[in-house]
Amino acid sequence: GKLAITNYKVLKESPKFSLVEIDLVTGKKNQIRVHFSEKGHPVVNDEKYGGGKVKSRLALHSHVLTFNHPHNGKSMTFEAKVPNIFYAYFQK
Repeated sequence: GKLAITNYKVLKESPKFSLVEIDLVTGKKNQIRVHFSEKGHPVVNDEKYGGGKVKSRLALHSHVLTFNHPHNGKSMTFEAKVPNIFYAYFQK
């Protein structure tokens, strides 16, 4: 395989789940899903990589996405609120 680098920071924890902020240094297909599964912490609801049987959507969300426009090279940033369903994993 090719080199893939994933940096992350834990934002919130519960006994069963962690909310993490991920910074992809490289951008390989399924990189986040593969790296976290390999470390024994698969993404929630990820049947393909060991995150359990799907009960709702894959618990993976791009909160901030920045890239250079392919034609004019201008940096573009898009932000989207973290879905409330993700916070439900941390309620008692």
